[in-house]
Amino acid sequence: MIKKSLYMRVNNMSRYSKGETSEAKLQEKHAKTQSLLTKISLIRKAIEQRRRLPSLDALKSKRGVPFKAALAWTDVELGVVSCSYNTSREPYNIEYSDQLSTALKTYNNLPPIAEPPSPQKRTTQRLQQEEISILKNQIDYLTNTVGEIYRAYMQLIARVDEHTRQDLRYQQVLKSHTQALDRAHLTLVKP
Repeated sequence: MIKKSLYMRVNNMSRYSKGETSEAKLQEKHAKTQSLLTKISLIRKAIEQRRRLPSLDALKSKRGVPFKAALAWTDVELGVVSCSYNTSREPYNIEYSDQLSTALKTYNNLPPIAEPPSPQKRTTQRLQQEEISILKNQIDYLTNTVGEIYRAYMQLIARVDEHTRQDLRYQQVLKSHTQALDRAHLTLVKP
């Protein structure tokens, strides 16, 4: 019974006395402070270069990036981690928190970067006239080809009646028409 009581007391005792902080907590505290400094420098650099930070802009609302969203901003590539509002208001972080707030206000006032318009082909009157001329030529070519096909069809109907379709002459007439309308006349018109 005495061993059990002694065992309970030893296990219930914390490893650190009151006011002591573990090494892991100290490292976490330092990492969050360092992240605040990194956020400030990234935002200031973006302001100087007149560019946007995509991972920060993802947190943007109608009025810009809110301060709490900037605190919660994480980006592994840029080396920033999330930080709570209470942590940012700790005595050792207040100065950095205020600097972040000021930098963020300036960042939010940056004009949005307009994407350059895609280059469009200039349409001049001369180019339009050339295009109209090409289209008219294509229409004339198609009209002539359709006329030839219709004429050959009407000639075929006149020469061949229902009873002679099985006849050898019918096949010869078809061959002569296909030779007259060779493939060159039936090419596609390219757009």
